[in-house]
Amino acid sequence: MPTRLLPWLLVLMCACSRPSPRPQATGELWVDGAASGGDGTRERPLRSLIEALARPGPKHVHLASGRYEGPFRLPEGTRLTGEGPSTILAAGPGTPVVEAPGDTALESLVIEGGGWGLEARGPVKVLTVTFRNQTRGAIRLGAGPLEGRGLRFKAGASSQAPTAVGVLVEARTAGASAPSLILRDSAFTGAYDRAVRARGGATVRLEGVDFQGPRTALSQEGGVAEVERARVSGGTGTAFSTVEGALTLVDVRVQGHEYGVTANQARLSVRGFSSEHATRAGMGLTATNGLLEDVTVKDAGNYGALQLTASDLEVRRFRLEGSREYGVVALQGRVRLRDGVIKGVSTADGITGDGLHLRQVEADVDTVTVEGAKGTCVLATQRARATLRNARLSGCGLAALAVDTKATLESRNVDVRDTPGSILVAIEEGQLQVEDLTAKDASGELVSTDCEGQTRVQLRRVDASTRRGLRSPCVQLDARSPQP
Repeated sequence: MPTRLLPWLLVLMCACSRPSPRPQATGELWVDGAASGGDGTRERPLRSLIEALARPGPKHVHLASGRYEGPFRLPEGTRLTGEGPSTILAAGPGTPVVEAPGDTALESLVIEGGGWGLEARGPVKVLTVTFRNQTRGAIRLGAGPLEGRGLRFKAGASSQAPTAVGVLVEARTAGASAPSLILRDSAFTGAYDRAVRARGGATVRLEGVDFQGPRTALSQEGGVAEVERARVSGGTGTAFSTVEGALTLVDVRVQGHEYGVTANQARLSVRGFSSEHATRAGMGLTATNGLLEDVTVKDAGNYGALQLTASDLEVRRFRLEGSREYGVVALQGRVRLRDGVIKGVSTADGITGDGLHLRQVEADVDTVTVEGAKGTCVLATQRARATLRNARLSGCGLAALAVDTKATLESRNVDVRDTPGSILVAIEEGQLQVEDLTAKDASGELVSTDCEGQTRVQLRRVDASTRRGLRSPCVQLDARSPQP
């Protein structure tokens, strides 16, 4: 080896064997706005938080009780810990109280006022912090992850503006990492327009969050949202709204609101959901697909307990009570209903109200009970194609099963009790095929039909307490059926 290469080889070997630099240690600083000013130690705290934040390197700042006027910008690597509700960071309405552009943490304090309470780019951790009286919103997350636990969001009088939000999760810069929010064991109170708003492909997970007063708990536009163990009350809009997003609800309860859930061009998964006293509907789903399990809706408004439009949905183990107009109204698309109970459907005037209202839809219904529908227990209309199996129908005001306007309904193993109206109705070229029907205590006709055009009623194995309507020319009774 040429001797002139030896010095360079030795330099290279030394450089490769040199240990990698260690991360800079986190320093601790103490700040007390009531102090006379010191060096930042516990015994001699700094008086100015801004001065503490200007110190170089990662730092853990301990902030004593008191009110600190901002705005404040947290350098990357900063952890700021207060002493609870008595430690207050504040700013005027035109600026954010705290800016956190990198890896930072906030704990045990109050953020008051400001346009935004916290403007952040993750990763950020926020623990046991109260946000109150912001004019635009409490938190704005523009990129990266933010994890919060034990947070309290309180809208003041200034938050009555229609744009006010609790938490806005939205990518602010092209090419930045998508924002993601995890919020646990927290609460929103007061008149937020939207407690949480997620836009532009954001990811949101809410666990154990209570909403009391916001018009909307979650507004989602695209992206993915998961909500578990949430309680919502006191609002006037839709509790959970998703447009072109994927939304999962697990153990969610809604009191009041216009709708419990609305979805448009979305994917929806539900495992445990209840809605009470919705002014329009428990759920209003359009162009949405998914699986809904263990759904309870009580006292819904005149849009029905479940309003399903142009969707592809399966609903399992549902209970719908006291709805106005409709229990389930399905228009277009496909729906599969399994193991459900519908009780007490009536319009405000008490004249009508359908248990299952199926219009221009493909419906497959199995194992349902409909009780006390003032109108029709099961209605297929406007070219709907429906099958019904293992149904128990009672107290049907106008009819137990009805078809009209070129709809088709095939039923098997249906038991009808205590129905003052007709058992079967087929008009306007509707076609009704009935197999294994039991109809006891009927006071109306067994079959009511106009026999116009292609209207048909086919009966097989019918056990009924009346035979009125069987002689209509478009009614065909299988000879093996028991005679009423």
